[in-house]
Amino acid sequence: MERERKNKSYLIWVEQIWEEIEVQFYGIIGAIFFFILIYCIFRPHWMRPLSDLISKLNYL
Repeated sequence: MERERKNKSYLIWVEQIWEEIEVQFYGIIGAIFFFILIYCIFRPHWMRPLSDLISKLNYL
């Protein structure tokens, strides 16, 4: 009986860690999409060098 509790506690621990990894992953993806959305709407001046670099790479 004690062994089952130990295995269950490890599984719960692994599930909790996996959930935290998922939350971080979705947060990073959401931040990237938000940044792209802001860029597409406002086209800030300080992003012009990056957009020039990307356009040069596309023509290679």
